[in-house]
Amino acid sequence: MRFDYTVLRNYRNFTGPDLRINWDSGINLILGANGSGKTNLLETLSILAGWGAFARTSSVISWNSPVKRAFIGAKVSGEESFTVSAEITSRISLRLNDKSVSFTDLRLSLPSVIFLTGNLALIDGAPSARRLFIDRLCALFVPPFAKRLADFKTVNRARSMLLRNGRSPSPTDEDYCRLGGWIMDIRREVLGQLSAMMSRGKLTLRFLPDISSGESYLREKLASNHEREVYAQRPLFGPNYDELAITITENARPASEALSRGQKRRLILFMILTAGRLIAERLKRKPVLLLDDLTAELDSKGRQRVLTELLNTGWQVFITAPEKPFSSRRKFGGITLS
Repeated sequence: MRFDYTVLRNYRNFTGPDLRINWDSGINLILGANGSGKTNLLETLSILAGWGAFARTSSVISWNSPVKRAFIGAKVSGEESFTVSAEITSRISLRLNDKSVSFTDLRLSLPSVIFLTGNLALIDGAPSARRLFIDRLCALFVPPFAKRLADFKTVNRARSMLLRNGRSPSPTDEDYCRLGGWIMDIRREVLGQLSAMMSRGKLTLRFLPDISSGESYLREKLASNHEREVYAQRPLFGPNYDELAITITENARPASEALSRGQKRRLILFMILTAGRLIAERLKRKPVLLLDDLTAELDSKGRQRVLTELLNTGWQVFITAPEKPFSSRRKFGGITLS
């Protein structure tokens, strides 16, 4: 899949008449100084691909406009051709070929993989960053996943409130174990598929705790740790405690300790590309890659290796950077912002 062009109106720092940008089917560079709107443009593609804004929805409306409404749209082609648009007020209303659709519909129609600068935490940050990486894949491959994850978070908040108020959490036990166990099982299933495609054998990926059934695990833990949970006044087990362990296969050392910052960026690219190949295999559609400042802190040799890897995919790629990151004489698509 690929974006042929996008149109935006009244979006963040882009004011004035409609801005139309034509995109190349291969690599597109979004260049400009800090604050010029590079990440804002990437965010419009994230919305149109079904992942939403990077921050609070109401903040995307142009800061200096009296009209509290923004619009973005695109023509998409590839395995399927269609138009997609989003009208943004306090919420985002999506349309595909002028029919109202959900974010899930868009994710399946236009699959994408996103890397933001903060995603360096995928290797050495909090477990939540690694769970998010897998959860995005789960949402693509198992359409009910995003809804059930949201439902579980609601149950988790209710359980936490009961515990904080000194009340029995038992009214939430059934939904907590059923929804939470299902989420844990789907994460491990999708991670297994991702691991199977990492044919280089240099990395080992596994979710902790190592369990065979999420629901059985949660039922046993809730029954045997009731007093601990009451004392802590919060849930102690569940999907929000899953940890994706990334280790170097050769010596079993955590990747966060064994790799330099540049190596971590290349590892993240490897994981993104592997996820993209898995998406292409499962959904029969080429994914779009949205990469925010991925080449920062890489030397010229490292950047050239990144370029080669991206070109070999044959996918449409968007890369933000303050200046052209590659020394290649190859012409790229994209836009330079002032």
